[in-house]
Amino acid sequence: RGLGDVYKRQNELGVIPVIMYHDIKDPKPGNKPRPLTRSIASFKQDLEVLYKAGYRPINLSDAVNDRIDVPTGLSPVVLTFDDARASQFQLKESADSLQVEPNCAVGIMDAFHKAHPDWPMRATFFILPKSKTTMEPFGQLGQGGQKIDYILQQGMEIGNHTVLHKSLRRMTSAEIQQEIGGAHKSILEAAPNAKISVFAAPMGEYPRDKKLWPLLLKGEYGGTPYEYSAAFTAAWRPMPSPASLKFNPVRLERIDSVDGLNGIRDWIKKLGDGTAGMPRYISDGDPQVISYPKGDAPLSNVGKIKAEGKLAYAYEPFGGAGGSKPIVSDGSTPATMAKPGIGPKRIVGGASATPGAITETAKPVTRGR
Repeated sequence: RGLGDVYKRQNELGVIPVIMYHDIKDPKPGNKPRPLTRSIASFKQDLEVLYKAGYRPINLSDAVNDRIDVPTGLSPVVLTFDDARASQFQLKESADSLQVEPNCAVGIMDAFHKAHPDWPMRATFFILPKSKTTMEPFGQLGQGGQKIDYILQQGMEIGNHTVLHKSLRRMTSAEIQQEIGGAHKSILEAAPNAKISVFAAPMGEYPRDKKLWPLLLKGEYGGTPYEYSAAFTAAWRPMPSPASLKFNPVRLERIDSVDGLNGIRDWIKKLGDGTAGMPRYISDGDPQVISYPKGDAPLSNVGKIKAEGKLAYAYEPFGGAGGSKPIVSDGSTPATMAKPGIGPKRIVGGASATPGAITETAKPVTRGR
């Protein structure tokens, strides 16, 4: 369909899909798909569905901190991957380099980026650091730190998912800070350049005592402080816009990567055809201006927008839900008027094209040909 059929009026108070993935792999012959597993074909199709529906990926830290930079008329989406599982990032060795396995999540995203240069390499990996239960992030002993560095070099990011992936429900203040702060410290030891600013609770389970929830965002362990912008559970709804009064950084939700009701494609369909019961975030193309229909002004956190040095722009929409109408004069041919907004913005570039040695002893990670 043409752009006019898909993209409605710009609204930067709309919701943002944050998709939650775990394993990306196919079941063994004769076996049923395992829980928390998305098949390779389904993951590839997810990317196609999102692309055609007008979504472009951003990192989760950019979403929660309102650093959303996608072209006019398009919508942000965040891909998140939990647990640093082997199927998310695998390497295969050649004589002089380590190549990204094409059917792991990183390899699939890289191939999609090459086919669609306006789909940048952006994703957030909530990793479990090396511990007594997780011998190495992403499997493959000895390659965890190198893989994390590669993820960062390509423009993606790392999030905190605790040390041991235990439920936080019954933990004390000290235990919570040990799990989160310990993971924070271990990640930075493995990848000093990582900037960790988001947290995902294991199994989506929060402390029963709500007074402990602030520790998900800020605390200290072993003399090392941590401070994050947002914490996420594992639930079924899109994230409110960070410019909306509904945005609560201590408890945000994600969409599960499953088929059927409230799965990824169900939400994308509902947000596209207006049956979601909530507006979809649609960019005006200018990160310094937060545009939204005047009727949604009561949802706008104007104080926060101004504190960030941005302009809150409540516009009077024209042309109904479908966008603008053509400007005509008697006897003339209608010419389509530009949609309301701030004008086109550059498309953020994708992955780095120059792989190199990441450590003195490590082989360079390269993309498959």
